[in-house]
Amino acid sequence: MSKNEPLIGQWYQDPRNRMFEVVALDDDTVEIQFYDGDVAELDMDSWYQLNPSPVSEPGDASGPYDQPDRDDFAGLEELQAENWQDSLDNL
Repeated sequence: MSKNEPLIGQWYQDPRNRMFEVVALDDDTVEIQFYDGDVAELDMDSWYQLNPSPVSEPGDASGPYDQPDRDDFAGLEELQAENWQDSLDNL
């Protein structure tokens, strides 16, 4: 059994070395979000069986969140203030 109580905002690592953050908590469940973005809900018994270890927040804690790639903005640098209306008219 883990002696680590779940804390919202705290990062943990499970025995399989997967990092996750506690994002929600109530009396019966713990909602976690893994670094890769997957979300899971555990009952309290499962939390203690998981036996997670608290860890420091990853250097880039934005991993779970949908971050745009540089390629998502391809072509936008060509968009100048004077041709914004033209671009909108072509939609």
